[in-house]
Amino acid sequence: MEKNLQLGRLWDEWLTSENKNKIQSDFEVSGLLAGMKKNGNFFHTNRLRTARRLMRVWSCTSYYEKFNFTPAISLITQKNQKPRVKIECPPGILKNPKSLKNSWLWLKGLWGSAGGFYFPKNGYYITLIISDEKISVMTSKILKLTGLAWSEHRNEFTLRNHEDIMTFLCNTGMILNALEFDKTVMLRSVRNRVNVERNYEAANIARTVRAAREQLELAGKFLSSGVSLPENLRELAELRIKYPDDTLEELGKKLNPPIKKSSVKYRWNKIKDFTQEKQN
Repeated sequence: MEKNLQLGRLWDEWLTSENKNKIQSDFEVSGLLAGMKKNGNFFHTNRLRTARRLMRVWSCTSYYEKFNFTPAISLITQKNQKPRVKIECPPGILKNPKSLKNSWLWLKGLWGSAGGFYFPKNGYYITLIISDEKISVMTSKILKLTGLAWSEHRNEFTLRNHEDIMTFLCNTGMILNALEFDKTVMLRSVRNRVNVERNYEAANIARTVRAAREQLELAGKFLSSGVSLPENLRELAELRIKYPDDTLEELGKKLNPPIKKSSVKYRWNKIKDFTQEKQN
């Protein structure tokens, strides 16, 4: 996770966000419970924050007055295992959203109990992993309502597109994290582009240095051949030895008369052919 996008901040905003009315809270609670493992009226999760969110939202739901009931929460701890929360809720409280507006609230709860946001070195993605087959089928239908490019594999749903992730975060009430995510993606893009340009420049410099060394060695062999040499080729070889760091274009400007880079290349090829013939 990037420094600019701390996972703790992500969950803090999710935990402390407020719903406007009881209907919104009802659908969020339904999503929260849908993402947990269910056994009768009991729901299980190893995410303590999910239980905290449920208790925070419960008093704002219509269930609070209708059932006059507060979910019974038990914390189960076992050696060498993560603590697990057991929650007892009234039967028949799960609502299936049929509109897009209510779907976002349901997904907000579902993501809190069965989702994750990952930001590895390359890429970024949001996931929903559903354990119950019926909930998985319903999730697939609800995700289609959002119009986002969710990929589906068995019971796992993944969102990778930058704009789609922004839309998901904003519509589930995590505006600050959407802004931080967008800034982090932009900074990463700039950093990657700078690295590419730096690597490209370093490779060019390495090629130039390697070519200059080869040309220095070639010029030395050419001048020490002990035979009569064409004046234009001798002048170029001597300039290379005198100015080892110059580019071919710079060498061409120092010749009398000056010539273009393409002509310098042509003369170097002639020097190379001449030297190879003498060696053979």
